[in-house]
Amino acid sequence: MKNNNKLISVLITHFNRAHDLFKCIEAIHNLGFSNYEVVVSDDGSDNDTIALIKTYKFDQLVLSERNKGLAANINKGLKACKGNYILYCQEDFKLHHEIKNILPECIKLLDSNETDLIRFTSNLKFNKLNSLSSNIKSIPRFSFKNFLQNYYRYSDHPFITTNQFHNKFGYYMENTSGRYGETEYGIRISNSKANIAITNKTFANIIDGSESILINEFKPKKYKIIFSKSIIKIVRAFRLYFEWVFYMKNRRGLITYKNARKLTRN
Repeated sequence: MKNNNKLISVLITHFNRAHDLFKCIEAIHNLGFSNYEVVVSDDGSDNDTIALIKTYKFDQLVLSERNKGLAANINKGLKACKGNYILYCQEDFKLHHEIKNILPECIKLLDSNETDLIRFTSNLKFNKLNSLSSNIKSIPRFSFKNFLQNYYRYSDHPFITTNQFHNKFGYYMENTSGRYGETEYGIRISNSKANIAITNKTFANIIDGSESILINEFKPKKYKIIFSKSIIKIVRAFRLYFEWVFYMKNRRGLITYKNARKLTRN
């Protein structure tokens, strides 16, 4: 892979999923990057897991004395990265080998300030995208064609950005549960001038057999009211627009979402 020899920090956040982490790291080393570091940020995994992952091949292991949540884990990992660029990947994702072919294109767009962050995957399709290059498109900050998707420009699924992105647009809100923290940061980005792009093809996928820890954030409800998926999407969109309109970046938080992690005050 040809690049400008600037260091790429591959940041992996991890919590008690050592086997997924091994596959994630192995895939990264097989990409053929010429100048990179692998930074693993652990969120208070048990001692046996820590002992196991210390046998893996990486450059930095950033530990935590206790579990503080995904937001805090990403933040401390970001601050440990030494690279000019940060490629973020949770431990349950595996980067595709072909990503090495598109990375120079990503770096060129980041260096020219045509975009601030480039995503490698998405769970949904955006109806409106603007072309930036042959393999990458920009996600409009707002488009009526993306009425149900406008909020979802940001995702914590694999992406690449510069080491200045979070200094400019803010770090993640700590003492939050996973869904709450990602939603809050998505709203924050929606209210910012950040330019977000996405690759035409998917270059990352969930590792087979991996199970998201988000399913354990809330206790299952005894009774469920069943609505059609289309109605749920519309209601969710208006809920997110409400959060978007009333969001205050200097007093962070959401109005209609519940934080599953008990807030603590320093």
